Amino acid sequence: MELPGNIFSIERYAVHDGAGIRTMVYLKGCPLRCLWCANPEGQEARSQLFFFAERCIACGRCLAACPSGAARRDTEDRITHDPALCRGCGGCVENCCADARRLFGRSMTVAEVMVEVLKDRAFYRQSGGGVTVSGGEPTAQAGFVRDLLRECRRRGLHTTLETCGHCDWPQLAAIAEHLDVVLYDIKHMDSDAHLRLTGVPNDLILSNLRGLARLGTVEIRVRVPVIPGHNDGPQNMAALAEFVAGLPAVAGVEMLAYHPYGAGKYARCGRESMLAHLEPPSQERLEELAGIVRERGVACTLG
Repeated sequence: MELPGNIFSIERYAVHDGAGIRTMVYLKGCPLRCLWCANPEGQEARSQLFFFAERCIACGRCLAACPSGAARRDTEDRITHDPALCRGCGGCVENCCADARRLFGRSMTVAEVMVEVLKDRAFYRQSGGGVTVSGGEPTAQAGFVRDLLRECRRRGLHTTLETCGHCDWPQLAAIAEHLDVVLYDIKHMDSDAHLRLTGVPNDLILSNLRGLARLGTVEIRVRVPVIPGHNDGPQNMAALAEFVAGLPAVAGVEMLAYHPYGAGKYARCGRESMLAHLEPPSQERLEELAGIVRERGVACTLG
């Protein structure tokens, strides 16, 4: 029996997450809770409702469609949404005439995803692009990801996985058999700091990166989200460079500047963004940190 995946977005014509023009497949579920996460809609394994209050015209059609009472009127006759009561059934989405409600998470088979992926096959050939699977954390749905990437490979498509690496090694090793490139996120080299910032230590993540490097079958690029005041210290960047320098299979490091673009999503799912106030790092600061990595013989680019 084919294992379906819970997909929260498929984005075409992407150019920042792998070579060439790519189709991004975003899967639900993530074991980390990074303070700066720009995709909170990808964290929960279940489907989630986002409420765009600014679009709501208070027509009330959602009230009758909601079986759990998550949609309700407040004392000022406005429609509100209670995430704690929401079952993610999508009934209110189907009945909303103002596009004020959106359900993130749709069960799809490999065949259904491939229909979308193959629409841009000509662009992949011309640009050297392909398919990138991301999340959330895609290895949280390891069986589906393995099957999807295997089918992509069977169709001759270039495959990339974006992962935080926090998963069982056998699962990651099985996925790696069907990969060309891994974009591997390293949030912090200190395990205690990693725990504080993401909710999990980094031991498993670093161990799995070593395992991928030993395989020698897939190109690895390490990605570092640069979060001012949290992981942008010179000691952390030096430790990262020294770790990567000991893994010849790693092609290099890419630094990704923190951005607050996902902050608005938190209110729509009934949460508060922890770092909405934070300013992105300057180009000069990124160059300074990249220099620390390059001084240790590791190639470093700015994303």
